[in-house]
Amino acid sequence: MAHLHRTQIYIEEEQFQKLRFVAEKEHLNGVSELIRRAVDFFLKTKAVKTDWGRDSLTKAVGKIRLSVTDASEKHDRYLYG
Repeated sequence: MAHLHRTQIYIEEEQFQKLRFVAEKEHLNGVSELIRRAVDFFLKTKAVKTDWGRDSLTKAVGKIRLSVTDASEKHDRYLYG
């Protein structure tokens, strides 16, 4: 199992009782396991897949030719003086 981070959340008593009931019904190791599974499901549904081939910034990489060779190091100086 991956390293677990301890956190604290506040939920209503009724929510906790329902979560505990579901966790017991599904033979899970407590409410924490049920919440971790719910977080995993939420993150999978919210995952954004980026098509880097269509990304305009990615297409711009390497297209600009500068007269200076240290622009990545001194960009603030060149942009703002």
